[in-house]
Amino acid sequence: MSSARKHLRNLAFNWGGHASTLLVMFFLSPYIVGKLDAVSYGIWSLLSVLTGYMGIFDLGVRASVGRHVALYLGKDDPVGVDETIRAGFGFFSLVGGLILVVGISLGWFFPILFKEIGPEHYDTVRVLLPLMVVNVWLSAIAAINSSVLAAHDRFDIARGVDMVVLLVRTVGTVYVLGMGWGLWGLVFAIMAGNVCAVIGNRICAGWVHKGLRIFPFLYTRKRFRELFSYGIPAAISNSAVKIIGQSDLIIVGLAISVSAVREYSVGGMLILYTYSFLKIINSTIFPSIQKSIARGLDGEAKHLFYRQVRVSLSVGLVIYIGYAFYSEPFVNLWMLQDNFDLNSVRSSAMVMTVLAIANIPVLFTNPCKGYLAALGYVRFNAAITFTEALVNLFFSIFFVLALDLGLAGVALGTLVGRLLVPTILVPYHLSKNGNIPLSRFILSSVIPGIVAGVLFSLICSFSIKIWYPETWLLFFTHVFILLLLWVPLFYFILLPDDYRKKINTKFKRVKYTKL
Repeated sequence: MSSARKHLRNLAFNWGGHASTLLVMFFLSPYIVGKLDAVSYGIWSLLSVLTGYMGIFDLGVRASVGRHVALYLGKDDPVGVDETIRAGFGFFSLVGGLILVVGISLGWFFPILFKEIGPEHYDTVRVLLPLMVVNVWLSAIAAINSSVLAAHDRFDIARGVDMVVLLVRTVGTVYVLGMGWGLWGLVFAIMAGNVCAVIGNRICAGWVHKGLRIFPFLYTRKRFRELFSYGIPAAISNSAVKIIGQSDLIIVGLAISVSAVREYSVGGMLILYTYSFLKIINSTIFPSIQKSIARGLDGEAKHLFYRQVRVSLSVGLVIYIGYAFYSEPFVNLWMLQDNFDLNSVRSSAMVMTVLAIANIPVLFTNPCKGYLAALGYVRFNAAITFTEALVNLFFSIFFVLALDLGLAGVALGTLVGRLLVPTILVPYHLSKNGNIPLSRFILSSVIPGIVAGVLFSLICSFSIKIWYPETWLLFFTHVFILLLLWVPLFYFILLPDDYRKKINTKFKRVKYTKL
């Protein structure tokens, strides 16, 4: 199978899996909002953020295992693959207890930090937070086996396991909320899904990677040093991403109110899922780039990089620009109910618009970071992401406390941090150390992206002004028309040349066959 066809297949499975998650989120989120009051939903969002921070205790080992498994497969080194996997499991056997202790401590400090919650929630939080931390540990264990599937380019199997997990979580969530179990039920539904993920990924990874071993755990200094050399900078990057994407909720809870967390969470929810959806492009192509670099095939690696940027722009621009212009009618149709009034709709829509604009530069910079990571510049990526997180925090707090901009100020902090730090520094560092000329990157990727983005923005602005969508039928009619209008922009401006040639060749063959 050609590399282009393999990447398209993997992208199709990855996007299909994530699209299923988005679809479930679309229908399930209003149901959860309706079943929980504003404070309870705010508590749930804050608990999710705090337990997400527990991921920093993995020291990037999850990401490092995936990277080194792909690296050793590229070098045809089965011993390296085996020892990397067992060392990863060995590390998590040690760190699990530490994560649980921190979770218990946070559970006791939670009511002190967020004073708006009532005493009736204290005991619930103190028990549920440690349980959610256990979920973080389970997801880390499942991720190691999933990384083995990804390194073998078996994203079809990995996404199949994810579908089973999604089904368990969805059915469990609907059932427990229908039974009135509230926050307790949500935690148990997630835990059931993670248990399925651990079992399913282990079985499937064993099918794909013959001779896969978990036991005996490996605790050698050599493998731990190797995992940490890549993992710790990656952990810093991931922690900074969490600060950028999720600490906004902490700022809202501390500086505005716990109930306002709900509005910000709804506005940022689709943006966060879309970010993960588009990141699949990077995670799908990264193993091939890593293998090409490991084999000394720099030309092939650069070709894959430029293809990755174009695919990222082709998919991401239409989504984020659409979010920016259609946030209010979408949130109004999606969330408006007795428990979520028009003021809440406007607040969430404003957050969604600003965050959508803030994510457009990521379409350029994330592929650059992936290429730099494959070259070994993970420390640079970590420094850039951490700096961006600090700038984001500073401006978010400044806009809220000094300028009293409320939820909009928190979102604007994300936009300013992204424009000032990675948008400028990451492409420059890539040109300097990745042997990819900045002028070529700008001409072949940035300028086409800007042209396509401006043209599509004009189309969206004109469309929503002349015909405002007040029903789901009208809204999806808009979406359909806009996608049709996006096709020529995408095809002639953004589609990678090799993809366009393949499409043209197949079209000519079909036409010739019919004749």
